[in-house]
Amino acid sequence: MIRLLLLMAVTVLAYRGLWAAGFVWDDIPLIVQNQALADWSIASIFGSDLWADSGAGEVASGYYRPLVLLSFAFDRAVFGLNPLGFHVHSLIWHLLAVLGLYRLCRGMIGKDAAFVGACLFALHPAQSEVVSWIAARNDLMAAAFGFFALGTVWGERSPSLWSWLGAMSLTVLSCLSKETAFVLPFLLLSADIARKNKTGMWLRCGALASGVLLVLCLRAYFGVGEAVVPSVEGWQLLMRSFVGWAGIMGSTIVSPWPVSSARDLAWVPLVSPFRLCIGLAFWAVLGWVAYVAKGERRRVVLMGCAWLLVLLAITLVPTADKGGFGDRFLYWPMAGLAVIVGTCCASHWKYMVPAIVVPALLILHVRLPDWQHDRSLWGAAIRDVPTPTNELSLGHALTLYSRHKRAHVNFVSAMGGQEVDWEACPPIVGSAMRSGLVRHAYRMGHWAIARGCPKTGLMNGWMATAAAMNGDWEAAGSWAMSEPLDPKGRARAVQAAIARRAGDEAEYAEIEAEWIGERPLNVQVEALVRAGER
Repeated sequence: MIRLLLLMAVTVLAYRGLWAAGFVWDDIPLIVQNQALADWSIASIFGSDLWADSGAGEVASGYYRPLVLLSFAFDRAVFGLNPLGFHVHSLIWHLLAVLGLYRLCRGMIGKDAAFVGACLFALHPAQSEVVSWIAARNDLMAAAFGFFALGTVWGERSPSLWSWLGAMSLTVLSCLSKETAFVLPFLLLSADIARKNKTGMWLRCGALASGVLLVLCLRAYFGVGEAVVPSVEGWQLLMRSFVGWAGIMGSTIVSPWPVSSARDLAWVPLVSPFRLCIGLAFWAVLGWVAYVAKGERRRVVLMGCAWLLVLLAITLVPTADKGGFGDRFLYWPMAGLAVIVGTCCASHWKYMVPAIVVPALLILHVRLPDWQHDRSLWGAAIRDVPTPTNELSLGHALTLYSRHKRAHVNFVSAMGGQEVDWEACPPIVGSAMRSGLVRHAYRMGHWAIARGCPKTGLMNGWMATAAAMNGDWEAAGSWAMSEPLDPKGRARAVQAAIARRAGDEAEYAEIEAEWIGERPLNVQVEALVRAGER
């Protein structure tokens, strides 16, 4: 118990850098801009998609995670929008997950092995993304509930009614936090088979399976959280990038530096071949360890491998769907690795624990400041994984702070290399316009189009505005009428300016009657006309 309490204290010390961290990335739309949290709308929290009321607009993510939304609502009620309280709350869930894993492993592999595994799970630098990123709290909550659910029934040959109901309830809570918990029955089944704990095995698995079934029924009842099926193109990209993906995930476990949250299947070829080799070597060594292990140790190692591989395999669905992946996908799989390392190193735990803790403390101390704000996060991402997508993300982060000239540099970098992120096309023009570089914006828009930018409403709107402000009214009219239409209304403002210049008051009045923009139409029209006549 003393060792475990010491581990908890060291974990809190390791993450003290989060006291200066803020809201980053998805935290902004999911928490800061989420009206359902501010209003404590229980009906919306439990009856909607995770992103339904976020600041990202109408997004059908397929994720049904009401408990994590409820935890965010609690934080907003207690702490307001002070990120410190949110980070402390997330760290508490991480500590609970560590405690749950230790309690589970102690009965499986012994106290010394469980302590080594708990140290690895608590302090491995790859875990820092989930702990540091408030929006990723769903993993922390699901793991904590899930490990306690497993531990409630695993050690009982014939679980009592209360144990059975307790495991089922914890499984429900885990599944309502994140869909990863749907594999809890498999984790228990593999553990029972490994330790030849077959008496009452199906009764124990039934408790967890019943919890999963209840949540599936709840999702169906509310009609939310339907499974997301990746496109054929997504699966094809994953298949082409699978070896690189495996190398990246393996190298992150072995050499958790850099620790980066921003990876994408499209940019796997840009990763250093050396790191890929390290990662692939890790998987080869893991297979060798499982092969040479003997007797009961071999069964436990194979169980840990099954946990690790299955928990990694289920992350392939969101990876194929969204294209992105990161260290957060290793949070649950690290439990399987903890079982393997703990089993193999239990007799040398006094040497193994410092070998885990000391490097982890150093790396976490250096990397946690990256989570202060979006600029530091994406700046670190570019330093660690210099891809066009990360350049684009830093540009968007700088835009939020009105640093438009600096953002323009990043948007150009996102399109200036051999690999291109086409989402940078509209911001290239927009950032230059916001910087007052009207002529440059128009030139950069034509440059981006020559590079192969696809037609989008946002690009059409920005190009129409840039053409009008450069006095090229004919081109402005052409861009304003191009499909698809600009969802931000810039093209309509240009059309109104053209109508005003032509004296077509009927056309102008029609546009004004439909206008729903934040700024008054006449203000924008006057600005466009004045700029175009200079």
